[in-house]
Amino acid sequence: MNEYHLSKLFSKPKDGEYVPITFVEFRQRLVGWSPELRRSMYVEREDDKEKLKRIREVNVMTAINHISGRTSSIELTDEEKLQFEEVYSDFLKKGGQLMYTRKKLGARTVSFFELREAEKRAIDTPGKSLLSDRM
Repeated sequence: MNEYHLSKLFSKPKDGEYVPITFVEFRQRLVGWSPELRRSMYVEREDDKEKLKRIREVNVMTAINHISGRTSSIELTDEEKLQFEEVYSDFLKKGGQLMYTRKKLGARTVSFFELREAEKRAIDTPGKSLLSDRM
């Protein structure tokens, strides 16, 4: 299975694909559409606003993507951020693993977060003993 699209800076999992993440921080950023470049761009300086259309404020979540081992950025609406904060508060109480996916709701695709129980990583191993003691 090709998981390249899950390990990029802006990972976009398909419906049903999950990316394990670790939350780092939230930042408010201004973003606008650049007709010249034909893509969205972050507003870094005030004079950038003149070149951009549909300027809006977004919540940018920085998280560690466990598939790639690098940091990823996830743009969230206010509703998606509230859903994440609910899941994150459960994570702080119970522990586990934060999972990021995207779900199709009507014509829109929204970011969605889940909390999964942590898998057991430690395996019970027998203690050290002498071979003569075992026989």
